[in-house]
Amino acid sequence: MSAAATKLSPALKALISAPHARGAALPAPSKSVSSALFSRISSDGQEHGLGLPSWLCLSTASLVTINSPAALCDLYDFATEKMTDSKDKAGVAAIMRETGLKCISFSGIPRTINNLGALRARLGDDVIAHLSTQATRRPTPANIESISSRAHTLWNAIYDPHSAKLLAKLSDSHPDLPVHILNSHYGALLSDPSISEVPPFPSHAKIGRVLTSVVAMSCLRAQQGVGPQVTSHVFGLKKSLLEGGGAEGEARLDGQEWLTSDEGAQWVLRSVDDIVETVAGGVSSFAGPPAAKAKL
Repeated sequence: MSAAATKLSPALKALISAPHARGAALPAPSKSVSSALFSRISSDGQEHGLGLPSWLCLSTASLVTINSPAALCDLYDFATEKMTDSKDKAGVAAIMRETGLKCISFSGIPRTINNLGALRARLGDDVIAHLSTQATRRPTPANIESISSRAHTLWNAIYDPHSAKLLAKLSDSHPDLPVHILNSHYGALLSDPSISEVPPFPSHAKIGRVLTSVVAMSCLRAQQGVGPQVTSHVFGLKKSLLEGGGAEGEARLDGQEWLTSDEGAQWVLRSVDDIVETVAGGVSSFAGPPAAKAKL
């Protein structure tokens, strides 16, 4: 094939960028609107004893899902506006990028790429210097069994007493569906790597078992149209403390008793709704109706 044959015609370019396809990311609202939004969510959380990681994970996951890299960068600015130490700012960035990575399991790879790329471009060199460049999830012959074990542990923790039945139902749809979900997502991504594999904070963040459920709820609520999955992960959040609060080396989360209560779960869902309403006009780009189809 010649080089000319690989070029895109004007008609094809126009079709790719047609308005009804909504190919562009969502812009951020004004700075004042964004600040008011994040202030509402953070203040509500703080009133019930929650620290920065809780409202930061919730907001990050929601913004990645509705695909607003600009608003995600505004979130970083809001969370770090009173910080002067680059290590503290790196801690915020580490939480946000770990949250964004876990969004892959619920919102897909492209949105994570778009949003984490924008976040990286927003960071100053002094902050980047404190962030780890060491991968922590690379499978090897030595750790593959532990990844599989973590997958089943997390799956059972969220879905028991229906975990085995659900795996069988997924297998009926496609025999590799539960294999991929367990090994590529619940084991390799959603469960945290062993503490020995993770660099010290703030260069890298482990958001933990409780906040992983918050990420799942936030992504699913923000994309809309997946109520049964939202319900499953609400149960997952409420059951998380029954497991002792987390996995190996996981620090206690401020306000975790309230966060895992009915009232805390309601706060998560309503906060996500606030983000979707404020940034996306209440309609997710996943489930909302497409824009009017334009003539090309």
